Amino acid sequence: MKTHSPAWFAKQEARLEEPLKNTVRYYGKSATVKICTGILAIWGIVQLVRLRKYIYNFSNLTTDYMNKGRAVTNDGAPGAGKTFTGANVAYFLALEQWEKLKSEYFTQRTMVSQWLKNGDTDKLETFKAIEESYLFFKEREGSFIPCLVTSIPLREYGTGRMSYVLDRKMFLQKERTAENSVFFNDESGSDQGADTSKTTNKDLLAFWRLPRHFFDGMFVNTNQDGNQNAIYMRRSTDFVSHIFGQEWLMEPLKLQWRYTRKERRYYKRLQRGKLSAQRAEYIGQELYYLKKYIATIGFRRIKSQLLTTKGVAIGDVDTTILPAIGGVQYDDRAYRKQYKCKDKPIKMQGWDKLIIEELDTSEFDQEIKGESKA
Repeated sequence: MKTHSPAWFAKQEARLEEPLKNTVRYYGKSATVKICTGILAIWGIVQLVRLRKYIYNFSNLTTDYMNKGRAVTNDGAPGAGKTFTGANVAYFLALEQWEKLKSEYFTQRTMVSQWLKNGDTDKLETFKAIEESYLFFKEREGSFIPCLVTSIPLREYGTGRMSYVLDRKMFLQKERTAENSVFFNDESGSDQGADTSKTTNKDLLAFWRLPRHFFDGMFVNTNQDGNQNAIYMRRSTDFVSHIFGQEWLMEPLKLQWRYTRKERRYYKRLQRGKLSAQRAEYIGQELYYLKKYIATIGFRRIKSQLLTTKGVAIGDVDTTILPAIGGVQYDDRAYRKQYKCKDKPIKMQGWDKLIIEELDTSEFDQEIKGESKA
C-alpha cells in the first residue's frame, strides 16, 4: 500500500515554516503564468504590483506603528487582532533592535581606548550596558529570539526559536533590564501584582519608571479596554492603538475552492465505504497539509486608530499589513497553562452534568406516520 515517505512529511512541515515565501511563490507563479501566456496579462501585472506593495508596507510596519514612540498599548474588542498584531509587531521590532544592538556594540567598542584616555566615564558606562546585553543575547541566539521578551510563549517560524519569558516577578524588581529589549505584554494590568486597574505598590511604579527612562528598549502591550489599563502600565505608554478589526488580503480563493472540492469528495467516498483505512489515511494527510498551507498565503490588514493615553485621536485611521500568520506563532492554550492557570485545573461549571444522549424521536416518528396514512 502506498504511503507518504518521511521526506514528504519533512517537506510539508518545512513549507509551513515559510508563510511569507509561500505567498510570494504562489502569487508570483500565478502572475508569471498570466503574463507569459498572454492570458489575463494585465491582471498578472496588477497582481505582482499589489504583492510588492503589501510586502513593502509589511517591511516598514514597525516604524509607522510605533509613531516614533517607545511604548504602545493595543486595545479593542475580543478578536479584533490585538494579540496577533502586538505579538508580531514586537517580534519585528525585536529583529530591528537586535541589529541596532549589534551595530552599537561593534562600533562603540572601537572607541573604548579613546574614552579611557579621555576619562569619559559616562560613555564607558553606556558601552558596558550595551556589551552586557549583546553578549547575553548572542550567547543564546541559537535557541531564543534576541531582544524579544513576552508574556505569552512565541515561537519563530523557520527556526523554532522561542521568545524570552516575561516573568511576573520582573514587575517587582528594580535592577536594570537588558538594553534594546522589546517587551510584549499581553493583557497588561492583569495578574501582575495588582488586583485592579489601580495600584499604589511603589515597587511596581518604580519598575516601570526605571526601564521607561533608563534603558533603550520598547514596550508593546494589549488590553481589552484602555480605561482598564493599570496605572503603572499607563506610565510607560506613549500611545494607545485602538484596533478596529482585521481582514484577509490576497486570499487564495481558487486554491480554497480546490481544497473544498477534494474534501467533499473525500467525505463522500468515506461514507460510502469506498476507501480502505490506509487509503483514507493517505488522502487525509494530503488534505491536512493543504489546508495548513492555504492558511499561510496572503496578508492581514489591521485597521487601527492611534490615540493619546487620554483618548484623543492622533491622525486618521491607519492600516497595518502583516503576513497571513505573521512571523511568530503562539498557542493560547499553552499561555493559559503556563501563566494564567499554572498548577490549577481548568474547571467548567456544569461540565460534569452535561450528558449527551441520542434524541428519542419515537413520538415524532408516529406523528409523521399518522400524517402519511392520512
